[in-house]
Amino acid sequence: MQQVDSEDANFLFMEKVESPTHISLIYLYDQSALDEQQVRFTHIREHIRNRLNSAPVFQQKIRRTPADIDYPYWVNDDTFDLDFHVRHLALPQPGDWRQFCILTSRLHSRPLDMSRPLWELYVIEGLHNVEGMPRNSFALYFKVHHCAMDEFTAQELLQSMHAHTPNPRQHESSAQHIAHLPRRAPQPAEMVVRGLVNNSVRSLRLVLQSASNFRTLSKILTRLSIRMAQNMASGNATREAPSRFARTLSSARVFEGAFYPRAIFDNYLRRVPGASLTHAVLAICGEAMRRYLERHKEYTDSSLQALLEVNVRNAGAHALIGNRIAINQIELHIPVSYPVGRLQAIYTANRELQSIENSELTSFRLRSLYENVPAPLLAWVGSLSNRKNSPNRAVMSSGSLGLAELRGAERPLYLLGARLHGFTSISPLYSGCGLMFSASTYADTVGLTFTSDRLMMPDPEVMRECLDEAVAAVAQLKVGKPARAKRAGKQAAKKRRTTRAPKSATAAIPAGG
Repeated sequence: MQQVDSEDANFLFMEKVESPTHISLIYLYDQSALDEQQVRFTHIREHIRNRLNSAPVFQQKIRRTPADIDYPYWVNDDTFDLDFHVRHLALPQPGDWRQFCILTSRLHSRPLDMSRPLWELYVIEGLHNVEGMPRNSFALYFKVHHCAMDEFTAQELLQSMHAHTPNPRQHESSAQHIAHLPRRAPQPAEMVVRGLVNNSVRSLRLVLQSASNFRTLSKILTRLSIRMAQNMASGNATREAPSRFARTLSSARVFEGAFYPRAIFDNYLRRVPGASLTHAVLAICGEAMRRYLERHKEYTDSSLQALLEVNVRNAGAHALIGNRIAINQIELHIPVSYPVGRLQAIYTANRELQSIENSELTSFRLRSLYENVPAPLLAWVGSLSNRKNSPNRAVMSSGSLGLAELRGAERPLYLLGARLHGFTSISPLYSGCGLMFSASTYADTVGLTFTSDRLMMPDPEVMRECLDEAVAAVAQLKVGKPARAKRAGKQAAKKRRTTRAPKSATAAIPAGG
């Protein structure tokens, strides 16, 4: 048997009906080049069956300990039923993008069955009128619990099912298998004994490591305490995230977005030498959110913050095991209205966004502290995650929106001969941060999608319009010389110093779920 670590267990302890902690991946396929040999549901189902041994998540389930005295265990599911996990759906007529988003929102809103392996895959047909895609296109919707893997590992898992050739025979020869040792289900008494021993060892290690890292730990706890005290004293009036996305979560979600030509973003980046696609996406998502808040007359002059997910998995770590993510808090410089100036400001302040050395929470010592939190304490904190003054909420409320960026293949991919048109992901929502964006790059497209709570965003089509407008504003930029962008950045910085609201004393709290 294998025990879940603290980072993965945290997602289990935070699981609630109103805040499920699974992630979703969406893959869209064009099979117009297959003529009569269309990809059928049975083909995909068999394709998955042949790869059940490629990752332990497929056939193992979670066994929680009595009273959560210890971290849960992964055990084999002796009654595994593939037909329960692989399902077949079709959109009603006319089969357009709006109907697809509604269906996806409903699928993502439903929690996973915790008594079975924590994943579901849906083959969705009937995408007859999705803009930019031919008739008879289909989609894969893959839902997996965050305790099993993060967005980055889920993407690797799903993309391993693809090939770089439309020849279906090449797919079967590319299957990889991993040998798994039998994992028996521990008995309740054994769990309790192990839990008492493990908690004693973890508590001792936590005390020793806290003493050796007292300076860093006290700084984080002080900032977190100040933020929680401010929220309690002022009813969240001092919080930086818009109150619309800081309400209590419900059980319903909304999903929307679009795919845009990569050339638009490449042209945008030429205006600010050194800036990466991550900088550009942050600037565009921040602009879309500003436009949305302005339409609802809820925007103030203060800048918004983004919580950027960073993959901190080492190159030698297994690609399909658990979570290895950290959160970087990024200022979006929204008061800078000129797109190039805003991109320059974000890049100047955060030159290495994806570097794991940027965030205090990604250091080895702090991760070691987190890994030694006793299970009962972690379970208690997780049970409070959706409450108004919980520690998790105080951390997540430091961001106005969240962003996960996934990098896909540069060359076209094929699933049983059907060409992958594009993909995106849906992250869970957290109390205090009720808006999550996803950016995905694949071939010559960039996917920008978002999800929110239906009560917080009853009009996702409006946010989609704001996102389209933000991308259009960037697309209208002419290819200029880098020097222009540099001058624009200096002007934007000068304007920012005069218009920016005073920075909160707690804005630098490292963010982490």
